[in-house]
Amino acid sequence: MPIRRFQKQKETEAMEQTLTLDQVSLQVGKKTILQPTCLDITPGSITAILGPNGSGKSTLLKLLSGLTEPSAGTVLIDGQPLKTGNRKTLAKKLALLPQHSPVPLGMSVADLVACGRYPHAGPFGRLKKEDHNAINSALTRVEMDQYANELVDHLSGGEMQRVWLAMVLAQETGILLLDEPTSWLDIAHQLRLLEIVRQLNDEKQITIVWVLHDLNQALQYSDEVVLMNKGSVVRKGIAEQVMDKDIISEVFGVETHEVQLKGKKDSLFLPVGEYQRRSDIRVVSDREVA
Repeated sequence: MPIRRFQKQKETEAMEQTLTLDQVSLQVGKKTILQPTCLDITPGSITAILGPNGSGKSTLLKLLSGLTEPSAGTVLIDGQPLKTGNRKTLAKKLALLPQHSPVPLGMSVADLVACGRYPHAGPFGRLKKEDHNAINSALTRVEMDQYANELVDHLSGGEMQRVWLAMVLAQETGILLLDEPTSWLDIAHQLRLLEIVRQLNDEKQITIVWVLHDLNQALQYSDEVVLMNKGSVVRKGIAEQVMDKDIISEVFGVETHEVQLKGKKDSLFLPVGEYQRRSDIRVVSDREVA
């Protein structure tokens, strides 16, 4: 299990950038998708957004990325409103790997990863030496450098997901947003991708926010958790302090058995059955739980 960010001293803060929601909400028609939310993402950490289907996880990530504009409130990056900068400037600070992307058939792996360099490319999209270095470094990190000249048409699902990850890594931003990066992957590919991201964070202190469905993977590979339910943030804080049997039962509707593995610090939660929900979960603000 990876060493948590809070258990070791940071070597550098050069890549760290701040990302904040200030009373951000989203309404589509008469339906409220996200209740007014204040949230500070801890710079240099890995933060997992968790919650049941329809709780607003992907919506929150899209708001953080600027892909979706809030109905009210402000999203701030480095203390400045996200929408004040142009997209190319923002793309030098923040990268988003969406949940679903169409595979560009007929394109080589290296050419697809090169798309991540668009904020840095020169006139007419020309790539410089540093761009090629970034592409090669990203492919090496995700262990796909040997496939650089292969067409993406022939890649497996796990290989394709690593190529998408390489593309956003080549963007070389201080903030990386990942929407369900382990979806559709078998367990071996899931763990390998999680390890790659954790190692990236350990080495470069990039701020990472990802949406995950597996609670135990989130607890093992994340520093902090934002727990959502019905469009609201229920809890936010250090992963092992946020998650317990009671809150899992209330939010996810399942009973769990807490397991302490030999030689491991953190607990795992095994689902053992359905839970009768209550309706009195109190929503708390980020300031209360931070």
